[in-house]
Amino acid sequence: MPQHQEAEPRIPWRFGAQVVPPLAAGGVTEVVCAAVEGRPVALTLGQDRALRVWDMGDHRQAGPPLAPAGTQPVWGVAHGMLGQRSVAVLVGGGVWVWDLAERRRISGAESRPCPPGRRAGGGLRAVACTRLDGRLVAVTGGYDRTVQVWDVATAEQLGEPLCGHTGVIRSVACGELNGRPIALTAAEDETVRIWDLERREPIGRPLTGHTGPVTTVAHGLLDGRPIAVSGGRDRTLRLWDLTAPDPVGTSIEGHGDAVGAVALTTVAGRPVAVSGGEDVRVWDLRGRRPAGPPLFDGRDVPGITSLACGTLDGRPLALAVYGHERVRVWDLAEHRRIGADVPDRYAPRLPARWTDPATGDVYDLTGPLVDLDGDRWDVVDYDGIEPIVRQRPVGPRVALGIADAHAEYGFEGVVTPAPGREEMPEDG
Repeated sequence: MPQHQEAEPRIPWRFGAQVVPPLAAGGVTEVVCAAVEGRPVALTLGQDRALRVWDMGDHRQAGPPLAPAGTQPVWGVAHGMLGQRSVAVLVGGGVWVWDLAERRRISGAESRPCPPGRRAGGGLRAVACTRLDGRLVAVTGGYDRTVQVWDVATAEQLGEPLCGHTGVIRSVACGELNGRPIALTAAEDETVRIWDLERREPIGRPLTGHTGPVTTVAHGLLDGRPIAVSGGRDRTLRLWDLTAPDPVGTSIEGHGDAVGAVALTTVAGRPVAVSGGEDVRVWDLRGRRPAGPPLFDGRDVPGITSLACGTLDGRPLALAVYGHERVRVWDLAEHRRIGADVPDRYAPRLPARWTDPATGDVYDLTGPLVDLDGDRWDVVDYDGIEPIVRQRPVGPRVALGIADAHAEYGFEGVVTPAPGREEMPEDG
């Protein structure tokens, strides 16, 4: 992996259960956890079609972004191991495979025409990797409502597409059932389907129970039994025992808006589901109940579009994309330790002065914080990067980094501009 350009990377601080700074500000659509040469990384896919690799040790981008040539859309990303090589599979208007250590494309192909009778919709929407007959394969689903299997080494499609869904496939997950590789697909037809990848056929009937499009599905184990957890626009999660002859999804409720993402992991030996809707929630799968309060940063626009679970130094992490703007990282072990009684302030002490590293402006926080309209603000927390402020009266989700608040509302009374900035025109 290329070395970072900056000699002294910023050391992350915890903000409650959050590990800061966030990753990938601006234009993020997907996040996936991976490892490159033994180092934990996050892969983010942007609205600019580019894949970015982030070193989880210091939250900095490792090397330049990777993007397929041309203008074909790119909507999904998955990680896998091709022999000893850590690879990323990108899908959209084609399938492209990148060696993450050498940062080079090793295979790729444009999407084939849709089968007869299938509606073209622009390509592949979702992807997951697994092993089939000793080789790494990518399983995809998308706008033509079919499931396709691809040889990752060559980006060649294996066999004919698998048909059954009547709506756009929004999510794909891979796992095992009775020792055989399977794929799970979630679609806008309000169903989840299970596919035997060796026999190239569906397993049982579609899983029904959601009352709206199903947008996400994950595979895992619960006390040794293979399970699936799905989420959808009906604001619910459903837990499926895949060993049951006719699985019935147990409803898990609590989100106040559509569920857009779900991932499974283990915290302190207990299996949990992490789901994203209007915020991020952690669920104890044995008890089918919340495993603590929601994870939410008041500076973000609500709406989780993607999330993933990984580990750093043996600690479980959840990575969540907020409103396509940034990826926040949460320490799930710390979240569990905090428990249900979350303090109003996490930082042990608040700074008296703060220098904006981007501008050099110095903020004096020892006196009242008043904006240009005469409204009072409070410094309510410090995340190790910058002070967090809220306007009076305090709203439950109205919080800003002080630099953004100053740019919007003006704190001239407490800000000493960096030398040379005083004479700058307001429009820069």
